[in-house]
Formats: sequence, structure tokens, C-alpha cells
Amino acid sequence: MFSITIAEASKKLGVSTERVRQLIGNGSLAAEQLAGIWLIDEGSIAARLKNNPGPGRPSSKAKRARAARFMLMSRNHEVLAFAFDAATGEFFDADEIIDAKRAPLSVMSPRGTKASSAALSYWWAHRTIPKARQGIEAKLAELGIADTYDLPFKSMGLSLSDQYWIKPYDSDINWHDINFFENDFAEAKVEDWMADVGLDSPDNTSDGVLSKRWVCRDGVRTLLKGGTLLEQEPFNEVIATELFSRILSEGDYVPYRLEEWGNGYVSSCPNFVGPTEELIPAYYVNDVLPRASHRDSYRHYVECCAALGVEDIETALGKMIICDDIMANTDRHWRNFGLIRDVETLEYRPAPLFDTGSSLWCRVLTRELAYTPFVVDMRPFYEDARQQLRLVNDTSWLDLDKLSGFPEWAADFLDENPSLYGRTDFVFEGLQQRIDFLRVLFG
Repeated sequence: MFSITIAEASKKLGVSTERVRQLIGNGSLAAEQLAGIWLIDEGSIAARLKNNPGPGRPSSKAKRARAARFMLMSRNHEVLAFAFDAATGEFFDADEIIDAKRAPLSVMSPRGTKASSAALSYWWAHRTIPKARQGIEAKLAELGIADTYDLPFKSMGLSLSDQYWIKPYDSDINWHDINFFENDFAEAKVEDWMADVGLDSPDNTSDGVLSKRWVCRDGVRTLLKGGTLLEQEPFNEVIATELFSRILSEGDYVPYRLEEWGNGYVSSCPNFVGPTEELIPAYYVNDVLPRASHRDSYRHYVECCAALGVEDIETALGKMIICDDIMANTDRHWRNFGLIRDVETLEYRPAPLFDTGSSLWCRVLTRELAYTPFVVDMRPFYEDARQQLRLVNDTSWLDLDKLSGFPEWAADFLDENPSLYGRTDFVFEGLQQRIDFLRVLFG
């Protein structure tokens, strides 16, 4: 009899209403829709209760009993063992530490003797597609899974941003047989952002809100990334590349190109993480040392990098600060800059500059530009642009004469996108004013 509402089923089964909808979607619960309301068969509720834990929140003991045990790996290095309850997305018993020095920086205790299950869960949550990404809810329903934290298990947690993966405990699977750096991965021919999600693909572990997809072109792992309504972000990435190419060294930045894909514009860039490397966001670097109460965020980050043996970090940060200032980049948060670590040698270096799409006032409506100041709130160290620029001590690399004609180039390039008509004059003037200010500040 179809008489149980989703809310009632949620209480009876002891799961969220979202989980009930997933169970309906994958056929685990028989249901029919009446006047827009889902009603669930009482018999299918009874059958599920018979074969699953009873209503109410399961005890920790029950959750541990049904949790599967895995080994977190870094290439072929065993790092730590943990248990994972797929029904709730909870991590347990991260108590078997094999190689603390290769663990994610935020997971281990300061002495490297204990791993935090909560920290491991937080790290995992940022290893998958965020719920805010367009199209992910429909994809989850199609796959019949409850939450995004299940997605990495579709491909053993493999990524193209680092060397971590998970394998069933005591399994003899070899890294070289499965990793995406050396082996082909699923790649549908259709130009759809979610086409490969849920398959054997690095798309299962792609963080960030903007639409993105990994493709392999002549052996080169390439990331495609879309934009928002006006599609300015892909253009901004190419403008930033032009800026970087004029004043930075080749290894200081990731080069982006513009492509037409899926009836729109996207940016594309090669994977900047090597086959033995991993990207460590600055967010986790900050956990290397406890922060003293009198230390500002910039000095604390520099000290954490020094503790890891990173050389020339202040010069690298200075390049980031100045380039972001020119681009009016308001989104240099603590996850889109950081360090590169070689997981074999455990040596660190600053990561090249990447992800500059959310810049050049792209989130300001065209009709509001006339009332918009050229000054923006900056990140990550200070909102005040002048205060952040004062952190830069080494400008020996900076030659502002190389930026002659850059604002004109950027404006002409933006004109290639009809959606951006009416914005290019503002961007030209904004870039010119920001460069002129740097001339005054740094001479």
C-alpha cells in the first residue's frame, strides 16, 4: 500500500529525507507520485527494516560493525588504515599508522603518532565534488547514491592532484596498474560536464564549484573548466596567462588556453602535478605549526613553509600578491594556492600560480559596472590591497615596462566574447589604474 510519505519513511528508517529520495530513485523503495507527492509502499519499508539496522540513529558499535576497512595509500606506500561507513559517510578507527610522514598534513597529530578521524573526514569532504556544483544532484540520483562522499569510492579515491588512493584492507592492488597518471581513464565522447562522474575517472575527486572535467589529449592530462553566466572566467584565465608570461618565469604559473566546448567557452590547462607529486593547499600547510597569537596569517604561513624546508617562499608569495592585485583577483582563498610535494623524496616547492578565473570584476553585473569602484577586497592575507602589497619585499623580478600594452590586449581579447560587450572599457581602465599604482608604489 502506497501511503508512507518521505518524511515518515525518514523517521522509520532512521535516515535523512535525501537518502529516502535516493532509495526511491535507485528502486530500493517502491513508490509512486500522487499530486506531486511521493508515497512509499509500506511493504518495501518493512523489507528494508528487516534487512537493515532498525529505526533511529545506529549506535557507534553498530556503525563500526558495518563499516568497511581500507588502507590509505600514497602511490605504493601504505599510510594508515581506517574504517568507513558508507551509509553515513563516517570515518572510524584511523588508528593503524604505517607512514605518518606521507599522510595528509592536517590528519596527523603534531608528533605523528595519532590520526584524527574527524580531520580525515574533513580532508575527504574536500576530495570530492561539492554539492554546490551544477548538475551534481541529478547525477547522484542517476547513480543511485546518497551523497558526494561516495563518489571517490567509484575509482578508489584516485585523483590527478595527488598520489593518494584507497584500497580494501589486505588487498594486493598495485598503484602502477590503476593510477590516472599512467593509465587511461573513462572519457565519454559527449561534451557534458558530468558524463564521466561515477565511472573510473578522476572527475570523481575534482574539487571546486565551477564545472570541470578531465580529458586526455595525446597522453597529456588536461583540465577543462567552465564559467558562470557570462563565461568571463575562462577568458580571465587566458588574460592571467598573458600577464604571467610577461613578468614571471615559465615555472611560476600554469598556462591556460581558451576553447569552444559544449556550446560555450572553457579554459584548458595541462596537469601541473607530476607523476610523483601532490598539490597541498595552503589551508593544510597552516596546520604544520600551531599559530602564535601575535602572528599574522602571512607570517604564520611563511614559518610553516620554512618548517617544511621550502625555499624562496616569500618571493613566490610576492609574485602571487602582485599578479592577483593587477588582475583584481578576489578569490585567492587558502585552497587555490599552496605547495607541491614529491611523495618519494618528501621535498617541497611553491605551487605555480593557478585558478585566476574569478577576477576582473567578473561577478559584477554589467549594468552595475558604472557604479563599481576599481578597488576590490583582496585575499588571502588582507582585504585591504595596499596592506597586502606591503608584504612584498622582493621586487627584483618585477619589470612593469613589460606590461606596456597589456590592458589593451586584455580588452581586445574580452571583445571576442559577445556576452562581454559593455565590460571591456571598464576592464581596460581598471587594469591600467592598477598597473599605474604599482609604478608609484614600487618605482
